[in-house]
Amino acid sequence: MNVLVWATTFGADLWSFTKYLDQKSGVTVKVVMDDPDRFRRQGVHELYPLDADLIERRFWHHGLGIPGFDADITIMDNRTPFLRTSPKALMLWHGFGWKGPDSEEDLWWLHRSLRRTWGDAREPNADFVWQCFGPWDKKHRTEVSGVHPANCRLLGAASHDDLRTPMDRSRAQPYYPFDVADAPTVLVAPTWHYGEIFQHWGTDQDLFDRLVRRIGQHGANVILRLHDSYRFDRSYRAMLDDLARRYDHVMLKYKDRYPDNYLDLQVADALVTNYSSIANLFYATGRPTIHVYPVTDADEAFMSRTYTFA
Repeated sequence: MNVLVWATTFGADLWSFTKYLDQKSGVTVKVVMDDPDRFRRQGVHELYPLDADLIERRFWHHGLGIPGFDADITIMDNRTPFLRTSPKALMLWHGFGWKGPDSEEDLWWLHRSLRRTWGDAREPNADFVWQCFGPWDKKHRTEVSGVHPANCRLLGAASHDDLRTPMDRSRAQPYYPFDVADAPTVLVAPTWHYGEIFQHWGTDQDLFDRLVRRIGQHGANVILRLHDSYRFDRSYRAMLDDLARRYDHVMLKYKDRYPDNYLDLQVADALVTNYSSIANLFYATGRPTIHVYPVTDADEAFMSRTYTFA
């Protein structure tokens, strides 16, 4: 079987599933992604190298796939190619999110793309499958996102197979500026959807400083992992850059600069987040998670797809 992985974000379940397929006899995997060299520099690729080819996405891949590679199935996590690149397709959505609603209206661009490529996901479709993490996710995808139940498969979370097995943290040490092997580490990883993370209690500039200082007083490190840097205002990024410069126990990571989060999840002893889908990955470790509720009360509307300003 030939598998084409069309990656928007090559990490979490998509990486774990690719790693699983990469080890199966009779399966050839090729991954089309943006900036594969950046991924190759990540610790996860050096510690868990893939035999699969990592190929930089070019415009012709949208119409031809990979020339000379006759893919049987295309696995995607978000965006589709412009044209159909294989007979079958699997959507392995890149996050079991809390943000919502991911309604059919929200996903109009995806439904339009699927109709152009593998056919309408809203009707029974023998050429397309949407992976669901469990019954609740299937209920949401069928009742809210507009995916027909016949196209849904409950396959669980491939990433949990990896995250439930702790790694020897000393192997990850070369990729961090502080001790992750013997000292405790807190992963602070909020989503960008709700504006400032601590806006209901004060400013992020003040409360981030107080938070990382308090964690440091307990002898712990902080991995501050955020979404793509372009989603944040320049002054907000400057505030975070200054925070990381002032505290030796803080490492700042943006997803577009450090695309993989697997090592962060493995070395962290606790997670602080709002409603980022990274929480659903971290749950598999069995370690504690603290959720910062992103709105003041249940009657306040959740903001969605906004930018964060300092």
